[in-house]
Amino acid sequence: MFRRTILLSIFLSAASAASIQPESQPERQLESQPASQPLQHYIYINHREANGENIRADKALRDPRFGGAQIVYTWRSLEPKQGEYDFSAIKADIAYLDSIGKKLWIQLQDKSFTPRFNVPQYLLDDPIYQGGVLKQSMLSAPERDPNKPVTDDEYGWSAKMWEPEVRARYQQLVRQLGQEFDGKITGINFSESSIEVGTENADGTTTFPSDFNPKDYIDAIGENMQVLAESFQHSTAIVYLNFLPDEWLPWNDKGYMRGLFAQAKALNMGVGGPDLMPYRKGHMGQSYAFIKEYPAALVKGMAVQDGNLRQINPKTGKKNTVPDLLDFAQNYLGLDYIFWVEDEPYFTDEVLQQLPDIKAN
Repeated sequence: MFRRTILLSIFLSAASAASIQPESQPERQLESQPASQPLQHYIYINHREANGENIRADKALRDPRFGGAQIVYTWRSLEPKQGEYDFSAIKADIAYLDSIGKKLWIQLQDKSFTPRFNVPQYLLDDPIYQGGVLKQSMLSAPERDPNKPVTDDEYGWSAKMWEPEVRARYQQLVRQLGQEFDGKITGINFSESSIEVGTENADGTTTFPSDFNPKDYIDAIGENMQVLAESFQHSTAIVYLNFLPDEWLPWNDKGYMRGLFAQAKALNMGVGGPDLMPYRKGHMGQSYAFIKEYPAALVKGMAVQDGNLRQINPKTGKKNTVPDLLDFAQNYLGLDYIFWVEDEPYFTDEVLQQLPDIKAN
């Protein structure tokens, strides 16, 4: 997903000093990738069917070019009742992937990009959580067919992480996951930072809902990052930073993106995000600039998601190709991981046909 706006931005050449200072952290045993290590490829699986049937039926997972699977697990599925955790799906997937020589990467999902809820029901029912979620628009998502008529179901939901009670429950889930799986999985990441709420005004400002404050949202991301880093000392922890509310670089710079990248660096975390789309102006001015400058000793990973291969590459004027994505990933952003969604027909016709052999990587 990406920030739904018509504004264009230019490349921000360098990241400057941080505006968010995290608490001092012990040295983490992060599995940083040496600069010479080949780019690693995982398959991105954005939903899990009953008993993981789609994962076991996925023939591409056995392709030696893929090291494993980045699988989305929703908060709702992992905590069906308050304080009662169900990690059976993760355990089953680790066992299956291990049986075929592959590794698991967890994407912990609180946001949804359809009308379904990805948060536990108790967040929606108990008034202490202030409704639990906030509605967000999906009309400008890259996977959306621009020729499709607008329908009334093109929205999703974001957990109200800025509410202390919601955030406390989420952080408890993260700690439980760390106790169970740190060192047993390759890595873990949260949902993306982008949230599309509010109404854009003619002067370029945004009027936000009364129950949303951009700064509180940014602070919540920073606090959750710290808990993730503390909970996963052996597996790679990545924060997905792509867009942030009430900031559009370089013109409206409030230090939000710069500060979160600085905090990630201080925590020895990895960074990345969804939507690997070479030279796209909006992305170049926001997170891509910071990912490019992020230390090579720390992990960087991005997902090729639905619609990314359909987008036009501004540098060539043509549709994105697999070589375009690989060149941008390796030679511009300096990525360590790419997570490939099985978006058809592109995955079968292009990714599987053009992704280099491991030795040629």
